[in-house]
Amino acid sequence: MNSSTLRIPYIIIDSSIITLSLGSICISAGIFIFITYHLIKKRNSPNRVALILAANVYLAILISCILLLAQYIRAFQGHIYSLISLNDGIYCQLRAYFLEVSISGVYYSNSLQAIFRLCRVVFYTRKSLQSFRLYQILIIIQWMICFLIMIPALLFGHFKYLVNDYYCQIEYTDLRSMTSNGTLIYGIPVYTTVGCYLYTLRKTRRENHGLMHTMTQIQRISARRDLIVLSRICILLGLLLSVFIPSLITLFIYNLTGYLPWWSYQTDCIVFSLSFISVTISLAIVFPHVRNLWTANHHHHHHQNHAVVVPVVIRVN
Repeated sequence: MNSSTLRIPYIIIDSSIITLSLGSICISAGIFIFITYHLIKKRNSPNRVALILAANVYLAILISCILLLAQYIRAFQGHIYSLISLNDGIYCQLRAYFLEVSISGVYYSNSLQAIFRLCRVVFYTRKSLQSFRLYQILIIIQWMICFLIMIPALLFGHFKYLVNDYYCQIEYTDLRSMTSNGTLIYGIPVYTTVGCYLYTLRKTRRENHGLMHTMTQIQRISARRDLIVLSRICILLGLLLSVFIPSLITLFIYNLTGYLPWWSYQTDCIVFSLSFISVTISLAIVFPHVRNLWTANHHHHHHQNHAVVVPVVIRVN
């Protein structure tokens, strides 16, 4: 099938990805602003670390969806007007670079969440490992890592222009680049997150009596809650890893037949968009401090709107 025959399917897929990206942008931007407002407003809150880490996740999702939206607006224009090419050289590769950086930021920011929960449960006596300043520094380091790990892909020209898709990406046929960059973007943060959960679970089970008896009642409740949140982060990570399913199918077809289906990259982006909008909504439920803030804010406005006015009668003698 040639590109002219596939014009309508391409347009439908582009429109779907644009719609899903817009939905994710609206939700993640709203929650990010909401969390940032409360971080500024409640400077002495004991939950500031958890909130800034949640804001970091939403920021990574927001940037990823904005860059994906920009990419597919160009693709939509190319398909709807049947343009020959939109390749602008290094700028095309830079857009792909920044998109991969932001996607890796989503996975690495989840790893920071897992590290924080591990410190709260296992190293709960070491307050320095739970300080707000420490995680501010770690967030900066996380983003520096995300920018650095993708520089080789940019310098060695791993981002190729896809003629039928009007954007740059690492090609499926380049298995070495796919493997190396996949390990850096997904592998390291996934192993870190799962490792934090398994280590925390092992410590709490093996040393349950010693660990729990040295905690106060409030600390025990907090530790159990953090362990639940950590397990949910791993589940959400599994949802994010669903983007690999179409990639694995495509690679299987390619290795079996030597033919790359036209829908390979589009299916990846649709699954990516679906998983991100699902995670964007789910994270607000998974993070208890964000959920509690929303509930408290809702109840506050509810009471204000339903305030009872009591008439005062003044007797004048």
